[in-house]
Amino acid sequence: MGMKKIDLASDSVITVFVRYAVPSVLGMLAMSTAQVVDGIFIGRFVGPQGLAAINLAWPLLVGFTGLSLMIGTGGATLANIHRGGGDRKKGNELYTLTMALLALVGAAGSLIGFALLRFIPLVLGADDSVKQLVMDYLGIIFIFAPFFLLVFTQDLFIRGDGKPVFSVAVMLSGSVVNIVLDYFFVAVLQWGIQGAAWATGISQILPFLLMGWYLIVRTGWSLVKPRFELPVIFRIMYNGLSEFVDEVSIGLSLYIFNWVLMLRIGSLGVAAYSIAGYVGEIVGIIFYSIAQAIHPAVSFNQGAGNFRRTRCFRNAAFLTNGFIGLGACLALLFSRDYIAGLFVTDREVILLASEITLYFSFSLILMGVNMAAAMYFTALDRPAESAVIALSRSFVMLMAGLILLPLILGTRGLWLSFLFAEAVTLIFTFLFIRRSERREGMGLPAVKG
Repeated sequence: MGMKKIDLASDSVITVFVRYAVPSVLGMLAMSTAQVVDGIFIGRFVGPQGLAAINLAWPLLVGFTGLSLMIGTGGATLANIHRGGGDRKKGNELYTLTMALLALVGAAGSLIGFALLRFIPLVLGADDSVKQLVMDYLGIIFIFAPFFLLVFTQDLFIRGDGKPVFSVAVMLSGSVVNIVLDYFFVAVLQWGIQGAAWATGISQILPFLLMGWYLIVRTGWSLVKPRFELPVIFRIMYNGLSEFVDEVSIGLSLYIFNWVLMLRIGSLGVAAYSIAGYVGEIVGIIFYSIAQAIHPAVSFNQGAGNFRRTRCFRNAAFLTNGFIGLGACLALLFSRDYIAGLFVTDREVILLASEITLYFSFSLILMGVNMAAAMYFTALDRPAESAVIALSRSFVMLMAGLILLPLILGTRGLWLSFLFAEAVTLIFTFLFIRRSERREGMGLPAVKG
């Protein structure tokens, strides 16, 4: 792979795609592996209630992630488009503004979280068996909120400079720190769910420092005096709207699922759902990594007017995610019992988690294409189409399936709602693709302004 800078405009599409996709997948897998290890330590040393507490807290954390994605992806997209068009000064202004906004949002989020900490578990649907666990976990995670928001965006700008390999090394180092601290804090010191939270938070500091140094010393990005102009801030947020919608919709869907499960099954049902969620997260993070891999190349070439190359990058992501989804579905069909047993020993929870994973696995065949499409339209600076795809698959059609399918299929309809949402969204995806190609065929660029 090497450390040679990638030329987004002239290197072959396959070369650029592979050199971005492989580090992206490895880096994001490193992060998700650390989260899964968190879940295993919590399930083994705290119990199913610990897993339920993490799952109940997750919708709030997804909200923070959504803010990071909205500002980070929106800012990186616009900055790369301007660099692709030859305006490095404007690109650096957008880079600086993006990082400053995320630092402010992260600090504000921490303060608000601490102020409302006592009330958050009640809003999230926690009962007495998990309420304190939710507070213990979030009370520590809030300390590190700014680091979580900034690390993701630092990675985007390093990739946008044509140097994706460094990011994966940094992500791997953070994940190793997380896993080692998980063992020490949770298994050795017996700090329980608080130990897992400390491990997760501390593990973000090393990537933040290393990426910050690299951006300043080794990339073409330069920090300048930030200009907080409302139209520019609105443009950044509007461009990254689909990523925010996608994450918040996922969080809201998870929030509703948690409430339904707490009412129908209880905390053990939420624990089983969280195990299936960890399994889905690993595959989903691969899909997202592939989608993220085409983002710099698509936005750069769109800014340069190379529309044919943008379509080639899109098709590479579609095919790759399609094959990965099919393989993941087949793998889960044969290994779901074993995977559930890694997290807990409670047989009831294992059986329920296995059933959820069975039905959920079929949605993976379609999920990757939809996720790549949403990122593709974001990179084109067409957030409306991207937002429709994201909102459809992660909330609107998911909630439609959650309401309709259980009336026909009973409890299994809850788990099949994921497949229903992805199938309907795929129709929207291909309609938007056809319209985009007709637009470019008439010589109209997708970039506005």
